Amino acid sequence: MKPLYTLFLLVVLSSAATAQSKFMIHSISFSGNEAFSDADLRAIMLTRESGSGFSRFLYKLGHIIGDSARYLDPIVLRADLFRLKYFYKDNGFPFVSVDSSLDYDNADDIVDVHVMINEGPASYVHSIGLHGIRDSSENFSELLNEKPALKIGLRYSASSVVGEANRILGLLQNDGYAYAKRDSLVVSPVRVDSDSVQVKVDLYFSAGRRYLWGDLSVISLDSGNVSYERHVVLREMLFKGGDVYSYTADSLSEQRLYELNLFELAKIVIPNKPPPTDTLPVVISLRSRPTHEITPELLISDENNAFNYGGGLGYLHRNFLGDARLLSLNASIQLESFSLVTFSSKALQDTVTVGRIEATAEMIQPYLFSNATSLTWDVSFLVDKQEPYVQLVARNKFRISERFAQFTTGYLDWDIERAKVDSLKAIPLPLGLETPQFNSIITFGIQRDKTDNKLFPTRGFFNSATIEEAGVIPKLISSVFPHSDFPFAQYWKFTVNGRWYIPLNDAATNILALRANAGYAQEYGTYEQNLNGPIPLNHRFFAGGSGSIRGWRTRELGDVQFPEYGGNALIETNVEERFHIAGDIGGVLFVDAGNLWDSYNQITPSSVAVAVGFGLRYNLFFGPLRVDLGFRFYDPKAPAGRQFLFQQSGSMIARQFVLSFGIEQAF
Repeated sequence: MKPLYTLFLLVVLSSAATAQSKFMIHSISFSGNEAFSDADLRAIMLTRESGSGFSRFLYKLGHIIGDSARYLDPIVLRADLFRLKYFYKDNGFPFVSVDSSLDYDNADDIVDVHVMINEGPASYVHSIGLHGIRDSSENFSELLNEKPALKIGLRYSASSVVGEANRILGLLQNDGYAYAKRDSLVVSPVRVDSDSVQVKVDLYFSAGRRYLWGDLSVISLDSGNVSYERHVVLREMLFKGGDVYSYTADSLSEQRLYELNLFELAKIVIPNKPPPTDTLPVVISLRSRPTHEITPELLISDENNAFNYGGGLGYLHRNFLGDARLLSLNASIQLESFSLVTFSSKALQDTVTVGRIEATAEMIQPYLFSNATSLTWDVSFLVDKQEPYVQLVARNKFRISERFAQFTTGYLDWDIERAKVDSLKAIPLPLGLETPQFNSIITFGIQRDKTDNKLFPTRGFFNSATIEEAGVIPKLISSVFPHSDFPFAQYWKFTVNGRWYIPLNDAATNILALRANAGYAQEYGTYEQNLNGPIPLNHRFFAGGSGSIRGWRTRELGDVQFPEYGGNALIETNVEERFHIAGDIGGVLFVDAGNLWDSYNQITPSSVAVAVGFGLRYNLFFGPLRVDLGFRFYDPKAPAGRQFLFQQSGSMIARQFVLSFGIEQAF
């Protein structure tokens, strides 16, 4: 009888699930959740609300945008309740209870799901015990107390406990204990009352023997491709024989080998089992790349805050003249906008085509004085075609880059440029630009990047600052050779940029992204004396476009007479909420504010332009394709009474929106 009873029960449950599966989920609500938001709890559940009627309609058109109808599955819902319960327990609520109620509407075949939570008292960390750690260095003891993931007095969290255990394990592995491992962790109550639970956390480790780096061997896994010198490999190591073993030094040294662009495989291997001696022999296994590489390029970028597309051809010679040097030759042509292309006139002479042609020869010396310093030398020729002008630039540039710390780098540039500008419209060029310039420009920059992902950042920050000066070296030359007659620019310039990314839910599918960008440039000297000239066009600030204030097109925004010729003062701020829609598709809501001025004393609150809008993102392996629709929420140049979006008619709003395209995120 028992098998028949079991079969009957399965049939009843299956019939009940089938009967209930016709009910579309209209809403999911929560009560009793004080520690976590509804959004946090929804992210844990597999049961989902159905999209709105319009969203379901869009989804039916092609399953690309919008959202589908979701139907009740009692088995999935029961599993969701278990997930919620253990989520609460893992986050410091050991006595939580979770239940649900269903409100059916048989007329419309919909159901409302209500989840009821009784959180109970929270548990807090009373004490932390560490076991199995011995003979550690003074540096280890100092680091042990820095930025712990688990703190006494805070609410217990399983992820914090695991995070603290992994942090301590990493400290051990960076202090010579190459084979250290975590044995176990024990959480035991110390005191339980109606208000809270006090727990003790004990972490157990097996540290093993403390090791030093031993002999280094280099093994090639192929016989062809790039030929490289052994000393090139060894100098990229962030350790040497006799140093205390460090897992971080191991992984960063591997990363440095890959950055040479000589190897498709670079692996630093230590023995699988702990050796009986105090030193670890090291084997560096390498598989090299081809010496010569010719690459056709399909170019898509958002350079100059615009959508650029085009093509090019590149040649790369690895280990050029030895010492891991890289020589690259590149030629490319890019157009800036589909709507601005014309095929009925000469591209360099019309006032419609916008784009650039560039040819560059570049050599990179990866080791200069130390493995933290590199030298780049490039020679390039550029034709920069904008609507009102065409600019020809011949440039010789040297860059010294220095890695100050793991996330911090700096660079020093010296550009020697010959720039010539020809006007294509009746708009006059800025005073002094009608004369070709021979410029010497020195730039120092520093940046710190602690974002978690270069293409799809979800947390962290990126900060940078640059200082630029032009005129000192030509001034010295003209003082030594008073009869020299070449004109040059004399100015200083600084820029600061910051980007911050804050996840708004545990799954990091909803991100708050912030950006602030500011810069100022100031000429000094006069054009009549010493043949000084103004700031070159390719070193000025411009505003508007897909990476700037998105209610204006590229180089269209500015509280200046001619925004297309740039300005000397720039402020830009951007706020985006990035959210997941479906599959590889995401969306953004944004607010942009800022403007371009001729001088800092012209900056006023009433002259700051504001744009609002929304956009879509389609994520690909090289970054998201993006399209944004921006509206001018506040236009400081509009007539009084029509400066705000809500002061304009619907037809005016429809004519003024800006559709912009780009590659990667706007910032």
